[in-house]
Amino acid sequence: MPDSLKANKDLVSEYIEAFYNAKDFDRAKSLLTEDFANHHPGVGAGRDRTVETFREQAAGPFPEFSLTVLRMIAEGEFVWTHSVARIAPDAPPAVVVDIWRLADGKLAEHWDVGQAVPEGTTLDEMVSDAR
Repeated sequence: MPDSLKANKDLVSEYIEAFYNAKDFDRAKSLLTEDFANHHPGVGAGRDRTVETFREQAAGPFPEFSLTVLRMIAEGEFVWTHSVARIAPDAPPAVVVDIWRLADGKLAEHWDVGQAVPEGTTLDEMVSDAR
C-alpha cells in the first residue's frame, strides 16, 4: 500500500479513536480542517459544530458510545470505513459506513449512512466476515 494511503487510514483511525471512543475532543478537533464539512443531517458546518453536536446528541446522553471499525478502504484522498456503533455495551448494534475526504493531512469532509443490524443476522457473522 502506498505510504499516502496508509497515512490516510492511520489519520482516520486516530480520529475515530479520539472522537468516538476516547471522547478526546481537543485531539479530535486538531485532526479536522478548520472548515471541516460534516454532511451528517443536523450537525452544521465546521469542526467546532461537529464536536459540539456529537457531545450534545451522543457523548453526553450515551457516554459509553463506541465505534468499532471492521473494514477500511483508502483510495486517493478518500477513506471508507465499515463499522459497528453502540450507544452502550449491551445496546443493540448499528452498522455504519463513513466516507472521509482528507486535505493537507487533516480530515476535511465526512458523509455517513447507518442501519440497525438486520434481523436474522448476528454481529458475530459480520465480524467474522470482516476477517
